[in-house]
Amino acid sequence: MNELEARVALTVSEKFTPHALKHLFERFSSAAAIVGASTQELLSVPKVAKSAPAALAEVIRERKHLREIEACQRHGISLLMLGDSAYPVALARIFDPPPLLYVKGSLHPDDALALAIVGSRNSTTYGNTQAARFARDFVMRGAVVVSGLARGIDTAAHKAALEARGRTLAVVGSGLLDIYPPENERLVRQISEQGAVISEFPLKTPGVARNFPRRNRIISGLSLGLLVAEAGLRSGSLITARTAAEQGREVFAIPGKVDNEASRGCHKLIKEGAHLVEDPQDVYAHISALKDVPRGPDAPEKPKLPPGLSPTEAALWALLRPSDPLTVDELIDRCGLPAAQVTAGMMTLELKRLARGLPGKKFVRVDL
Repeated sequence: MNELEARVALTVSEKFTPHALKHLFERFSSAAAIVGASTQELLSVPKVAKSAPAALAEVIRERKHLREIEACQRHGISLLMLGDSAYPVALARIFDPPPLLYVKGSLHPDDALALAIVGSRNSTTYGNTQAARFARDFVMRGAVVVSGLARGIDTAAHKAALEARGRTLAVVGSGLLDIYPPENERLVRQISEQGAVISEFPLKTPGVARNFPRRNRIISGLSLGLLVAEAGLRSGSLITARTAAEQGREVFAIPGKVDNEASRGCHKLIKEGAHLVEDPQDVYAHISALKDVPRGPDAPEKPKLPPGLSPTEAALWALLRPSDPLTVDELIDRCGLPAAQVTAGMMTLELKRLARGLPGKKFVRVDL
């Protein structure tokens, strides 16, 4: 059995935690050596579950690891081992890096200049607008946006990075053939063409709650810094922020209204030492690799937001472009707001002469 087959076998067995794998690789020279070890040898390693050796033996006996590799080849999914030249350097340096990554798309050396944006799944218009604003500026600065493909803030960050023609990496808590949430399958295709979708889980693993802490350490591990755009006190993004701090990453949080439950988590992080940020420049001031990097030569200047707009109107106006018209359906898809709310918002923007309707129910932005 070669090294790749051995790592896939360990992964497909689903009985070895990241900490167990870390101890195993410290004890043995390779995954092939781990697979070749006796049950007694495996169980002598800290954190290895009693059921793990039998599960691994079953995978090998039934050739599940070989079927997994064949499925990856059929679906255009790459398998990247820790130690490969293309494996992300920053991720390789965390306490418990994944020995194997599943990648749909491509990873580039420039992805080392990455910033993560995370936040609540039940985000507000304000939170989505801020996540999109920072994501657009990050990619215009030459950074890659990393997030977790979840509903809410994650989706807003990924979409904004793509719209600004930048790269984005999505780290998922499921297998790449069981995308969660399912409504983001189209977004996954777009990201894989303009970045990469990454998982450490077998292809058909469902997106269950216990997987997300493991996913979160990869999100922060890939990044130079992590921004929490909006989070309540029970948001899982607070755990991601703590993981980022433990990994030595810079942690940033966007404040909200003091009486808004949706921002209480961000306020808690700020009290605990996260950097309060109001503008992308506040982030760059703490990331030395981005301090003096000019905005991309092809990046459009950020439009000045007109005064007096409601949160919905501001979110829609920011999505529009002076050229490249968008339909109402496209606006609904990108902002995540109800159809009636988007339709009403666009009517108001037209009345205020901040948007112009075109044939085919398309719209463009009118700048001040």
